[in-house]
Amino acid sequence: MSSSLRLLLRRPSLNQQLCKLVLQKCTTRSFLGLGEIAGVIANPAETLRQLNESREMLQKAKEDMQLSREAKKIPKKHTFAKLPGFHGRKVEQALLRKILANDPRMTVLFGATSVGKTALLRQVLADDDYFVVAFDLRISGFADLRTLYIALCEQFQTFFEKMQDDEMNKQALTFKHLSLQLAESEKQEGGHEVTVADLASLMESVQSCLLRYWEYDPSAKVKKTAENGEKPSDKRPAVRKVENEESEESEEPAEQPVFKKRPIVFFLDEAHKLPALVDDQLSLKVFLDTLLVLTKQDRLCHVIFSSSDSFFHHFLRSMNVGHHTQVLTVGDCPYEDTLRYFHERMLPTVPKRLASKLSTHFDDIWNAFGGKLSHVNDYISNWVNTDGETTPYQSDIFIQAYTLLQFHLTHSRFETFSPLSTAVAGTSSEDDDAKFTPKDLVYVMRKLVESPYSMPYFDLCRQIGTAQVDSMIKTRILELRWTRTVTPEEDWVERVWSKDGIERPVVMPMTRMIRKAMEVVLKEEDAREAQKQKEAT
Repeated sequence: MSSSLRLLLRRPSLNQQLCKLVLQKCTTRSFLGLGEIAGVIANPAETLRQLNESREMLQKAKEDMQLSREAKKIPKKHTFAKLPGFHGRKVEQALLRKILANDPRMTVLFGATSVGKTALLRQVLADDDYFVVAFDLRISGFADLRTLYIALCEQFQTFFEKMQDDEMNKQALTFKHLSLQLAESEKQEGGHEVTVADLASLMESVQSCLLRYWEYDPSAKVKKTAENGEKPSDKRPAVRKVENEESEESEEPAEQPVFKKRPIVFFLDEAHKLPALVDDQLSLKVFLDTLLVLTKQDRLCHVIFSSSDSFFHHFLRSMNVGHHTQVLTVGDCPYEDTLRYFHERMLPTVPKRLASKLSTHFDDIWNAFGGKLSHVNDYISNWVNTDGETTPYQSDIFIQAYTLLQFHLTHSRFETFSPLSTAVAGTSSEDDDAKFTPKDLVYVMRKLVESPYSMPYFDLCRQIGTAQVDSMIKTRILELRWTRTVTPEEDWVERVWSKDGIERPVVMPMTRMIRKAMEVVLKEEDAREAQKQKEAT
């Protein structure tokens, strides 16, 4: 027993029972310690095993910490940028900028496949004039309600962080902690399933943070800092000094620029795939209603839907938001823009020995492909690969168009579109067969190979049936245009049906090459009919 402890026990003012208990614990601990030492000596193998396990656990913890540090260094995903090789579309760009300069609205941009909708919108929105929250639903990052929730949190967190402002970083924390709370809830016993209530709460946070964005005055913050005698750079991290052989003076750090507000744009590309990705009508209703509130009611942000599916507007109507949207239609490039693209972009890429030959073929290319720049580009690449021996009627584009028509004329059942492309129309994968007959298709082709190369949509529905016409649209034989294109295509020849001033939806061949394939198929049909009549007589 130590002398200090004996001294304590002699003091009558102390609780001797308590002191005895402490003494007993110390003695017991000493004996246990000796026992542990004896155990190590008696069983060294077990001790080594425990030491190895401890070392492995420490090594694993060290590796986890290292991975965590590396994960923080991974740059934020940023794929929304201008696409290289963009050409023309001056009128469309000007119109979109006018729309974004006015009060926020919900806008639907329609256009056929490969017409250049994404390139156009990126050309406008990827400028420093806007803050954009963009989703490309071809690679959406979500496939159900839970992943939609997570994707929205990540997007808005990154969105506010990119503003590089202390006040906006606080808004980013809102979505960071929503993600953490969900992860924590899912770890608990029984887990947690994301519901429409969670989505509604998230969208309320979006509304609140965007409202804070517009109420925030960064210039007032700078002014207040100056009045208090503080320098804006006082709270910034020190800047590394740059040494110079000629001068030892360090450069003064540049003043941090004042945060500048910009219009906010929520953009969904290939938006018609949304109902197939989130198969929950109530959740979609909450999501779209919130977007409507953010535009029409609160005027907090613009919303742009881009789609190649003309029936996407049916879905918006079924969600009771379609009548609040404005519709824009993008067609192929006009003759002048296509000619400029041909000379400025395509000819310089062609070998000199072939360039002079190709330069005389522009009118043939225009007559075959029109202003579909992607088709022009593909054809010229193929033409160069075959040393100029390919004609438009030997191109892959024509072969696909011709084959599509012939399959529908010769097969009783032929699927040409996926459930994803028809989700907005409420159809299932079991209903993907064409609804029209070969006779219906021949009738439509004869109507559309003659000027004005179009028909009023509702008139055609009455003539052969709505299901038949809609099926031709879904199979990409026909294109449905609810409004005239922003830039006149073929001098808006299809608008002969609207000469009285009433804008009527029209259907026309999906591409110029589809129309050329229709001409070829009809000639073959006529030749077969003539041969049958000749044999009959």
